[in-house]
Amino acid sequence: MRYPLKHYLLRSAGWLCGALLVASLPVQADRLSEQRRHYDQAQSALAKGDHARFQQLKAGLGDYPLYPYLLLESLRKRVDHAPHREIEQFLSAHGDLPTASGLKRSWLARLAKEQDWDRLRRHLDEDSATAELQCPLVLQMWRDGQTEQAMARARELWTVGQSQPAACDPLFEHWMAAGGLTEDVAWERIRLALLYRQDGLAKYLTRYLPTQGALAERFVATAGDAKRLNQFSQYQPGAGQPLDKLTDIVTVALRRLGRDDPNAALALWPHYQHLPFSEEQRLALTRDIGVRLARRHQPEALPFMAANDPQMKDDTITEWRGRLALRTGRWHTVQELVEHMPDHLQQQSRWRYWQLRSRQLADSATGDLLPEYAQLAGERDFYGFLAAERSRQPYATNHQPVPIDPRAAARVQNTAGIIRAREFFARGEYVNARREWYHAERLFSREELIAQAALARQMEWYFPAIRGISKAQHWDDLEIRFPLAYREPILQQARLRQLNSTWVYAITRQESGFMTDARSHAGALGLMQLMPATARETARRYSIPLGNTHEVLQPERNIALGTAYLSQLYSLFEGNRVLASAAYNAGPGRVRQWTRDMPAMPSDIWIETIPFDETRNYVQSVLTYGVIYGEKLGIPQPVMEQSERYVE
Repeated sequence: MRYPLKHYLLRSAGWLCGALLVASLPVQADRLSEQRRHYDQAQSALAKGDHARFQQLKAGLGDYPLYPYLLLESLRKRVDHAPHREIEQFLSAHGDLPTASGLKRSWLARLAKEQDWDRLRRHLDEDSATAELQCPLVLQMWRDGQTEQAMARARELWTVGQSQPAACDPLFEHWMAAGGLTEDVAWERIRLALLYRQDGLAKYLTRYLPTQGALAERFVATAGDAKRLNQFSQYQPGAGQPLDKLTDIVTVALRRLGRDDPNAALALWPHYQHLPFSEEQRLALTRDIGVRLARRHQPEALPFMAANDPQMKDDTITEWRGRLALRTGRWHTVQELVEHMPDHLQQQSRWRYWQLRSRQLADSATGDLLPEYAQLAGERDFYGFLAAERSRQPYATNHQPVPIDPRAAARVQNTAGIIRAREFFARGEYVNARREWYHAERLFSREELIAQAALARQMEWYFPAIRGISKAQHWDDLEIRFPLAYREPILQQARLRQLNSTWVYAITRQESGFMTDARSHAGALGLMQLMPATARETARRYSIPLGNTHEVLQPERNIALGTAYLSQLYSLFEGNRVLASAAYNAGPGRVRQWTRDMPAMPSDIWIETIPFDETRNYVQSVLTYGVIYGEKLGIPQPVMEQSERYVE
């Protein structure tokens, strides 16, 4: 075939451009390496106060992705005296930096101090509108003649359950002098303070009720010692005790007692149930008393919850009614509850499963339910997998690779925050990288979130990929959601400890999403989220080298320690993954407590009625993920082994 001259010219030009690009790569790499070095030196100069050296280095970094961070750090050090225009220009150009909010808050505080109200109003937004900044602005609004609006905002700022900053005192004094503080407003703040257990604040506030001071003091005293409610005659409607105030006193005291001793609160309830509680008060009381009793598996919570939320308006109460009925073997009650649940609960696979399961337990009608179980088996979740086992259907993992929109991918890769995140990632600054990555996603469309997740997966940056695809609500790409990360060490350690690698993978995926530097609020570390004390004890028990706590974050070391600890729990709970998984999350002591003096029961019921929501979701996720990893590894894994289907 003959081609026109234009074709050869284009091919030659393309080859030449490609050759030039390849030739330029080492130059670009050298340039980037030099910029990284100069960036570090500029940061060091700034920290030492060497302004001349900082300015010299900064001059050559204008096109370096992290250049705005040098400007930010410089302004942070000068925020008390830097020209306002300079700060405004920085926030306009680089306000998308996730850490720019700290600079902005400091600058806004300076504006309030300088009484630069116009500039403060222009730059104050929902994220930065603290009470410390709002109060002076509202006071100025008052001075500008906007009295009605200022009075309303002052009342909102004052009527909260905790102390407000000293910056609000001038506003509150002005508001009180104008007659804004009524006894009803003071009572409402006392109520809020007592619910927050701010008893000292509540006691201080009683001074603002000159005609009801004794009642307010009684409110504080009763909330602090709810046993006073045993003096029934003193808390009944009568002279000098307005019914609405009396109802508030009893509500707050019973709610606080319910959180500490729900049995005692329930014992008091018959003496006060006749009070005119609002629907909001009844639901709050039922959560604080009834749900807490239900979490302790106490049957008396059932009639209490049913009486106080008969229309099932509160999901937490409704679901714990169902769980407690399951735990106490009231199969027909479960069926009736599910039939009357709100649609959004009734349609969940959880309650679809329990409607079928309770019918089966009540009537032993397994065969008749096979088609209905088979219908639920199409769901890729814990209940769908349980239904698949009961209907002898294959698990519906339903993997569908996500399609990537090339235009969305290009937009993501060219977003400034993503460019900065990738540079932080290349430098090994993973916390800063994640901060930028997550901040950038706020404005992304669903297609862009998917492209961002795919980019993270390509970088083998597993947790942001998992997080991103979940935010996009694309659940079917199991390559992104369930990567075979750290395959060799996980398989090796699972073999060493004689554990199923699907379980080790499921635990690791649930614990950290394969974030190597994960640190929980409680102090757990690394891929398998080990507490430092547990890591040290496990290292001694299994002769695993561990020089210091920082080594727990090393992926291979963390997997070795985590798998060893998991095998310890597996042995402790006699080869039952259900109990061992719960113990990995909540601790073996709690699991022993939850099973002590308990009759044998089906594991699905035991899991559903675990008192801690976090642990229940954790166990269900681990068992579900085990099935998915079993398929990915070619090691079929039932959601529960035959030996795990009962808990004793």
